[in-house]
Amino acid sequence: MNEMCSEQSDARQRDISDSYDAETKKNSYLAGEVVRFSTGMDQVAQSKLGRAAFALERIMSRIPFVGSRRYLDEALELARLPAEERSRFAHMMSQKVCSIHQSEYFSSQYARFIEDGLSSEVEQLDETDLQALEDINSLLYQRLVEQQATIGSGLSGLVGRFMRAADWIMEKCTSGSGETGHLHSLWSENRTFKSDHAGDLAAIEGRGFSRLKYLLQVVRYALANPYASLRIFTWHRFKRLIRVLLGMEQLNGAAWIEQRFPLDGNVAENPVIFPVDSESCESEELVFPAYENPFVSIIVPVYNQYATTLSCLQAVLAHTSDVSYEVIIADDQSSDITETIGDRVKNLLVVRNEVNLGFLKNCNNAAKSARGKYVLLLNNDTNPQSGWLQSLLDVFEQQENVGLVGPKLLFEDGVLQEAGGIIWRDGSGWNFGRGQSPDAPEYNYLKDVDYISGACVMLEKSLWDDLGGFDELFCPAYYEDTDLAFQIRARGLRTIYQPASRVVHFEGVSHGSDINSGIKKQQRINQGVFRDKWKQVLDSENHHVGVDVFNARERAASQKTVLFIDHYVPFYDKDAGSRSTFLYVKTMVEMGYRVKFLGANFFPHQPYTETLQQLGVEVLYGERFARNWKLWLEENAEYLDVIYLHRPHITEDFIADIKSLKNCPRLVYFGHDLHYLRTERESEITGNSKLLKAAEDWKKREHRIFEQVDTVLYPSDVEVSAVQESSPGTKVAQLPLYVLDAPNIGNFDFSERKDLLFVGGFTHAPNVDAVLWFVNEVMPKVLSQAEGVRLHVVGSNVPEAISSLASDSVVVHGFVSDGELESLYRSIRVCVVPLRYGAGVKGKVLEAIQSAVPLVTTPIGAEGIPAADTVMAIADGAEEFASELLKLYTSEVECRAQLVERPSYVDSHFSPGVVRAAIEKHIVC
Repeated sequence: MNEMCSEQSDARQRDISDSYDAETKKNSYLAGEVVRFSTGMDQVAQSKLGRAAFALERIMSRIPFVGSRRYLDEALELARLPAEERSRFAHMMSQKVCSIHQSEYFSSQYARFIEDGLSSEVEQLDETDLQALEDINSLLYQRLVEQQATIGSGLSGLVGRFMRAADWIMEKCTSGSGETGHLHSLWSENRTFKSDHAGDLAAIEGRGFSRLKYLLQVVRYALANPYASLRIFTWHRFKRLIRVLLGMEQLNGAAWIEQRFPLDGNVAENPVIFPVDSESCESEELVFPAYENPFVSIIVPVYNQYATTLSCLQAVLAHTSDVSYEVIIADDQSSDITETIGDRVKNLLVVRNEVNLGFLKNCNNAAKSARGKYVLLLNNDTNPQSGWLQSLLDVFEQQENVGLVGPKLLFEDGVLQEAGGIIWRDGSGWNFGRGQSPDAPEYNYLKDVDYISGACVMLEKSLWDDLGGFDELFCPAYYEDTDLAFQIRARGLRTIYQPASRVVHFEGVSHGSDINSGIKKQQRINQGVFRDKWKQVLDSENHHVGVDVFNARERAASQKTVLFIDHYVPFYDKDAGSRSTFLYVKTMVEMGYRVKFLGANFFPHQPYTETLQQLGVEVLYGERFARNWKLWLEENAEYLDVIYLHRPHITEDFIADIKSLKNCPRLVYFGHDLHYLRTERESEITGNSKLLKAAEDWKKREHRIFEQVDTVLYPSDVEVSAVQESSPGTKVAQLPLYVLDAPNIGNFDFSERKDLLFVGGFTHAPNVDAVLWFVNEVMPKVLSQAEGVRLHVVGSNVPEAISSLASDSVVVHGFVSDGELESLYRSIRVCVVPLRYGAGVKGKVLEAIQSAVPLVTTPIGAEGIPAADTVMAIADGAEEFASELLKLYTSEVECRAQLVERPSYVDSHFSPGVVRAAIEKHIVC
């Protein structure tokens, strides 16, 4: 056993040494590239033409809307490697290099720092050493890519092109002078680098901000969305836009404009159709995958029409992946070549009836052979589209009490055929949305419906068996699918329409379209049979024909309805306000409320809009709603119980029209934070007296809103008290900002964790200020006592002021996925929230509490959080903040003392039960 362990250890050590050797070689390349381009930039800066290029770029940068960055200056600055970075690398290498011959891997730039410290003794390397070198190489590569991005941007612009041309001409005229050719050479080297690192360069270049580019984007947005643009236009917003375009705001200008003036990248897809070709179908061969235990059994009932069936099978094969399935052909005594379909289409199960049973009995008979957990009935005159099957399965996995699920049905030309079905009191039916655009908002959210067309429906095999399949009362066909949905609902299960699943249905191919002839006339007959069977249910639950369509389309007459109005759909993974809104939407849906969402820019930002739609939320977007939102409210106000308004600048755009409604619902306002209080505090910190005037303006605007709504909500008790003091007649209450799960403090292993973490979106100015203050004022004090500690900065829309902080001790991650953020939380020892101004409860503080990571914040960061000092350290000023941080960072006892209170704390203040009680008390009451 000992020998085996020793061999494994030796093998691991060889792996580490090999990896270290590779990283050392990589370092030689990176250092060499940095030095080479640094030398090139120095030559440019010292040449006459280069100096002229720098001067011209500075002049051009001051011209409005031409450019906001001096790329050549930035590239020159980046070209100068900090000595401390080289020294750190040199010291580590002198201690850990295994043999003197490895010095051949180092660039001369690095060799100068290590030539006296190389050890001839062989020392064992470990994974920490390898990680350290990988980190250094990562920083070097980031610096190199940023350097090349700025060089490329500078030399590809108007100034750069002109100067390169001049450089080339002068080089030809003054060959050998040593004063020319540097710009041209630098450009050539940059193009070579770009060909090898195009993806990383594109990512860096995409962070830049071009005034002209984004001015044009604003214009393009206004032209594409004229009504939405006019509706949100105010003088205040126009001034803010100009400040952003002129680079007068500290925020990420590109992100600010992208959120407010997005360009529509959503292009409606035409359905993919496999042609029905009677001449060539006999020669077509297909091979379906074979699964021993299929998850879904797809039953295709057929009677002749072989070419139509083949088209359906081609679509199923092409558009079904990542799901194990079987295809069962239910052949109802076909007399064409369908009889021999198994010879040309492999891995089918063909169930051929001895006599013609008719559609209904044919389906029932074939389903007996199904092996899957789910049974899916699919007409042969259909063409499923990409992702159709997984989208249907998602409903079963993500929703509760699901009985039957069906897709959005399309005509061959892409026009909508059905977005779920409505059954009226007399037993007649509507294909909701028939003939409309399939992209319209009202047809693109998950919802309960009366029935799903039998052209494509899915349910669990066990439920199908319990029901005995289709009721043979409806033989030979028609209304069996409607009856199935009603039977399932009678068992307390739901019938759900899934818009993300798209299926083309060639309506009328199977049985024609004349309800007075052929088998189609059975549709009229079976309407009466259905009405007789379900009379009591229809009379009590369903509407008269064409009445209350708003409720009938989603079986929601008994549900309370809440309309959210916010600036845009919540970017739940990018900022705390959006995350709060999203969590409340989700919670209300889970509580059984019907939720509608109106974003003030009427834009379907993705994937955020689809996320809401898949929760069952109707999102109102597009120019049609931008034009007609008032009409929509007038027509549907009687169905709304609450309008839940967010943010002052959004609320004041809508509230006058809402108050004028004949049936005005209850109005609840959630301010997120008191804008006037936040602005006053910003003025105190920055010394900008002009902000006091802005704060006074915010105060007047917010108080006008208070006077017009029924209830005012804020997440902080400080803000609730401020409103009570300044507006005594206002009904105001505190609402938890987040819904939190109980933290798992058992996952905190002090010895396995290191470093610090800040999380916050950078379109919010207090977060920018917080990181700058922490890095400049607090971090040096921390590093003097705890060498090697790093701050990880996570957040969307990183401005240049923050990205430029990247160093050995500051890692700027920018936006990361939820999974990546969770991974960071699991590796970090302490979270920091060093806010100096702001208002409201801070989402980043609550996230740290839920993630079971010790936390240090300021009084501003802790504001509004009940009994905050029991679950976090609170410090004011750089000295105290650093002291509290070091106390936690160096003591497992201190960390444990903070964490042990977290589970009961969350349960008392932010648990789902607490939030639901608050919703019922203050919002939907």
